[in-house]
Amino acid sequence: RAEMAEASVKVRVPAPIAVSRRDLPLSCPNANTDVASLHPRVYISLKQIGDHATCPYCGAEYVLKD
Repeated sequence: RAEMAEASVKVRVPAPIAVSRRDLPLSCPNANTDVASLHPRVYISLKQIGDHATCPYCGAEYVLKD
């Protein structure tokens, strides 16, 4: 009987993108996004320091730092 070893897959999760109040209102994709990664613009709601939000299209995570 042959035993199958479980494959270990490491997924690289990018760090959250830190933004400040001067970046608000925040939308994704931002001006630095590669053309190949563009999607419809969506506004991301961050109101309090430490708030996290994720883009529903690309999964980019944003955090309000100040």
